[in-house]
Amino acid sequence: MNTVTTTHTKPSKLARRTGLAYLGIIATGVFAEFAVRGSLIVDDDPVATAQNIADSPGLFGVGIGADVVMIGLDVTVAFGLLGLLRHVNRRWAISAAVLRLIQGAIIAVNLLNLVTALGSSRDAVGADGTIATGAAQDALDAVERHALGYDIGLIAFAFSCLVLARLLSTGDLVPRWLSWGMAATGLVYLAGSSAAVFAPDASSVIEPLYVVPLVVELAFAIRLVTRGLDRPAGATSGPIGRPDPVAV
Repeated sequence: MNTVTTTHTKPSKLARRTGLAYLGIIATGVFAEFAVRGSLIVDDDPVATAQNIADSPGLFGVGIGADVVMIGLDVTVAFGLLGLLRHVNRRWAISAAVLRLIQGAIIAVNLLNLVTALGSSRDAVGADGTIATGAAQDALDAVERHALGYDIGLIAFAFSCLVLARLLSTGDLVPRWLSWGMAATGLVYLAGSSAAVFAPDASSVIEPLYVVPLVVELAFAIRLVTRGLDRPAGATSGPIGRPDPVAV
């Protein structure tokens, strides 16, 4: 009987921790954007928006808190991916991390707009239930500034995804469809955020494409948790995953 050696990789602690943080980013980001802001903010209706936020200040505040957690997890992922990928190309890995951190910094500062929206909404709704339209408009304006700032942050993230795709492909660390998918993710974020900033009327055309980043980033995070990243041929740095030879 012939003996064939196959390799099953298990994720390193760094890969697992990075993947779990990435899953946390997805969960907190979706919660804050859709479960909170999506349920309270009414486009082009400052009165309804201010009323909704004033009626649910706790929920709106939890959404802000979720964004804070997301930013912290983003820092974890940035440094985690740097540790996992710097052996492929140190400069590219640093660039991907820096771009991701720039995104986090922009989103962090941008949260001040949500704090302003919360305060303006409270000011807009009187004790007798009347709505001060000026304060309500201030609340909606702050929410819209936050949305714009978020998209500006995602432009930096888009370039981070493109660099990450290059690293994954160059190092042959994941299946080809996943590295190409990460490149497509970067392009979708770049197109969507650029449209939001420069051509808002085109945003509705691009919105359906955001299913691509959701699927790809979720798949990448799960791979980090369950398998890690494969060691590229000829790598001399520490192991990314622990090989487990099995005789067949």
